[in-house]
Amino acid sequence: MEETQRRVKTAVDDLIDELDRNILRDKQRKAFLCSANCCNSTGSRTTIETCVDSCNKPMQKAHSVLETELSALQQQMSRCAMQCYDKMVQQMGPDPSKYSEAQMHQFNEKIDHCVSKCADDHVRLLPQIKKRLFSSLKD
Repeated sequence: MEETQRRVKTAVDDLIDELDRNILRDKQRKAFLCSANCCNSTGSRTTIETCVDSCNKPMQKAHSVLETELSALQQQMSRCAMQCYDKMVQQMGPDPSKYSEAQMHQFNEKIDHCVSKCADDHVRLLPQIKKRLFSSLKD
């Protein structure tokens, strides 16, 4: 199970790193420069705050889009893992606390295998997620 989690985490981290290098850093740089220019103004504090808020909107949108995609992926993986559990309970009985040691070992092995398959299936979705993210976040 730990290996499965590591594989998914590495794949998602790689996606986020690529997104950061290719899109997010530039958006962040532009937001900082824009905010710095707002502070050159002799306008009121409210005017400057409004200007800075406006500068940060593209970055906030980017984080929101990324959060939505990753949250959806996580929810899908959780549902898949729950389906694995449900299938095993249907096969072996509704109360895992009553399983023998051998049954519990078999139960855990089969769930681990099923969850690993869920992870692999969802990692294979990352290229499409990446494509959507790059498309949504380009200026």
